[in-house]
Order: sequence, then C-alpha cells, then structure tokens
Amino acid sequence: MTEAEHRKRLLDLLDQIPTGVPAGWEKETLAVGGLMYLGFSNLQTEKLVVISSQRQSVIDCGTGEKTCCEENYDEQDLIACAEPLGDELIPIAGLEGGGLRRSSPAGDGLYLAAPFWPREQIIFMPQYVSWWYQNPERCTVIFDDYGVLAWGFSRCGDYLAIGTSSDLHIFRRTGE
Repeated sequence: MTEAEHRKRLLDLLDQIPTGVPAGWEKETLAVGGLMYLGFSNLQTEKLVVISSQRQSVIDCGTGEKTCCEENYDEQDLIACAEPLGDELIPIAGLEGGGLRRSSPAGDGLYLAAPFWPREQIIFMPQYVSWWYQNPERCTVIFDDYGVLAWGFSRCGDYLAIGTSSDLHIFRRTGE
C-alpha cells in the first residue's frame, strides 16, 4: 500500500466517526482567556483546577460552580495547589507539558488525531470499544479545532476536560 493509499484509508475511517457529544454525556463550554493549565483533583475527582493568565480557579464539574483562589502552581514540577482542595498537590497539564488521563475506569478512551494539522480532533472511544479505526461508528469526535493544550479524564472517569488557549470544554457523565 502506498503512502497516499494509506492516508486515504485513514481519512475514510475518520469520516465514519460521528461528531458531537457521546451518548450518556453532557457538555458545557466556558470561555477562559489565556488558559495555561488544567488538572483534576485525585481526592475530590469532580474538581478541576484551571490556571489562566488572569487567575487560578477550581471548577466543580458536577455543579458548574467556580471558585477563584490564589495562584499557586509550579511549571517545572507541573503541580498546583488550590485553597478549596486543602493540601493536595494537583498534577497539571498544559503549556509546559504534563498529561491528564487518557482512559477511564469504565474503559472509555481518548485519542488525538491531526489529519489536517494544525487542526486537531479528539476522539472519544466508549467502554472498551477497542480503537477508533476498528469501530469508528461507535466512537465520537468530541473536539475538532486548533490549539489543544490539555485533555483527559478525571480519576473517577465521570468527567473529562479539553482546554485550548481560549476555551474549556467540560463533559460530565449523565449515566444514561
């Protein structure tokens, strides 16, 4: 198979993946100017630390409640602290690296594809569906845009976040 044939085959598979919000999930999008880092608490798994050029805050992904707090993060060690979360050190991901979980305890997975880079797609693969190229019709493209800084699941897997320099997309499992 030539490189052109292989590329066409992969693009055809990507075209089979529906776009939107996966079944059993809901999505909220927030404008966050100058977003730099994201990190989920490992103890209060619904809490997401959001660090932007303007401020640091903690978002409760279950209720949408946002609490601003004093900026306290380390770009070298990729950790943050936030008053509402006590003494917990939160691993963060964003401008200087790091990474959030790419799979959930329920078997859901996330995959980043960039067939037309610099535009990027994040593909949601539900409950051990294998890979997007094996069952594209069972997956969902949940993000298709430019400039992904961080993306991933919370520890419990009931929340996932995707951050760009200007937007934060929060998905929460509805259980349906």
